Amino acid sequence: MPPLSEALPSRRELRPDQQVDSVAEIDARALYDRGVRAIAFDADQTLCRFHGMGIHDRLLTNIEVMRGLFADRLCIISNCTDRRREELIEHFPLHVVPASKRKPSAEPYREAERHFDVPPEQWAFVGDRILTDIVGANRAGWHSILVAPLAPETDPWFITMARVYERLLWRAYRM
Repeated sequence: MPPLSEALPSRRELRPDQQVDSVAEIDARALYDRGVRAIAFDADQTLCRFHGMGIHDRLLTNIEVMRGLFADRLCIISNCTDRRREELIEHFPLHVVPASKRKPSAEPYREAERHFDVPPEQWAFVGDRILTDIVGANRAGWHSILVAPLAPETDPWFITMARVYERLLWRAYRM
């Protein structure tokens, strides 16, 4: 069981540094100009629908811009099963971080830092979930970017319920 300080996110940990509708709307040049040199993404509902088998078509142009600008220092950090991780490796053209711990632990982010030899202050993380993606990125000291889920109708019931809880928590913390 994680220590209580790791289990309960602070108000700051819940707040993304940036919020956009999708990966297609991220201004890669602005990130680069602020010192970002590597970007990690959640997979499901950030790059593809839930358990999709490739990056969504409307995101591909911006992913290619990022690939060029960040010298291919792009990766996926996803809380998923071993089977899903194999699918990501097979179907996505990005490095998939072999995380030993799950987000919101900072450890998967540290594994990405070690793989690419890029310090935390030069990273951005893009994800659709506050309690896993944003809290984890903020705990790691990364620039955090929240996107709307690409196809929420494909979420399983437990993710739908988690999103309801996240919205309630977000509202409570904002008061």
